[in-house]
Amino acid sequence: MSKFLNIFFLLLYINTLTVSAQHKNIYIVYDENNSARIKFGIEKIEQALKKNNYKVSFVNHLNLLSKPKRPLIYISSAQNHKFITKDSRVAQSKEGFEINTEFGITHKISKSESGALYGCLQLAEQINQHKKFPININIADAPEMVLRGQCIGLQKSTYLLGRNVYEYPYTPETFPWFYNKKLWLQVLDSMLNNRMNSLYLWNGHPFASLVKLKDYPYAVEVDDAIF
Repeated sequence: MSKFLNIFFLLLYINTLTVSAQHKNIYIVYDENNSARIKFGIEKIEQALKKNNYKVSFVNHLNLLSKPKRPLIYISSAQNHKFITKDSRVAQSKEGFEINTEFGITHKISKSESGALYGCLQLAEQINQHKKFPININIADAPEMVLRGQCIGLQKSTYLLGRNVYEYPYTPETFPWFYNKKLWLQVLDSMLNNRMNSLYLWNGHPFASLVKLKDYPYAVEVDDAIF
């Protein structure tokens, strides 16, 4: 009797491992025509899944099955997608998104590319927070403010030698951090994490360094390489 019980529990354990392994494999429907913004969001989901020991496979959207054998994530920025629920006005709003599960498929729908990106980030955060892929999820969200951004000050507290107020050409000598690509990537990542969509450079006279006007070529005070 003990022998048969041991075999039973062994088979049960193997079956549990098999089911667990199956749930650790996830499809992501991938459209090569997706914009760079959506592709970036998909990369965030993939990173979150792999971080939590999931195996990720990509399939063409034309091969989408109605009842997949393992969890499947379908991402769309189509305005009138068939999976948008009738009550989801959020997903139809600018930069809004909806994530819901139906028939084993997790749909991430948005009207815009930005909304699709925010939805991807939200799903990735859910995976990292709970340490697993949510089998059933129903989330809809959208920004309340149209413009959301960081303000970067491009002035100094003292005048430059021989210059007056607002006269601050943006050179590597006067603003070395402005030419630090690693720093700017940190700024952009921070903006992404906080769902910001605009960047403001607080300055008095941008034409000296940032803008060329055909009728005022002499206004630019930096050389072509720095510009």
